[in-house]
Amino acid sequence: MKVIGFLALAAMVTMFLPPAFGAISDKTGLKQDFTIETSGYNFDVETVANFEINDVKFNRDDKKLTFDITSSLQDNFAEILVPINLIDGDLTVFVNGDEIFPQIRKNDKISFIVIDFNGTGHNTMDIIGTTYLPEFSNLALLVTVVAFSAVFMSRKFKNFSNHLQSLPTS
Repeated sequence: MKVIGFLALAAMVTMFLPPAFGAISDKTGLKQDFTIETSGYNFDVETVANFEINDVKFNRDDKKLTFDITSSLQDNFAEILVPINLIDGDLTVFVNGDEIFPQIRKNDKISFIVIDFNGTGHNTMDIIGTTYLPEFSNLALLVTVVAFSAVFMSRKFKNFSNHLQSLPTS
């Protein structure tokens, strides 16, 4: 009789108490990394989401990351790390063309975007920035100016050197 009582108690505890570490929430997700190749540079976009991210595309003219996603849950959650050297500025986020207002935090290297939205099935999410490759654009301009200056100065020096050689010596 004691054995039956113990088994009944064990069955009730197992059915009605949450697991030792708590129930798994809808906000639990899988980590995925995507490499965006643009203008000769590679940028890692890191995601943790409770939905499947099928693909990520980047349009540099529109300064836009587009995520092709599929979800089996109604309440969707994602954390996305976007390098600020890829896109930066005022970030705007759209899901299926409707603007949403995520939490966005930034430091000198990344934008950390926390997104919540509703909807099962196939969805498209866009993150649009106002700047693209800001650090590298300024560096490229500086390198170009220095290179042209060096070519210009070397030609002037060569012309001056030729002029000195053509002068009569006494």
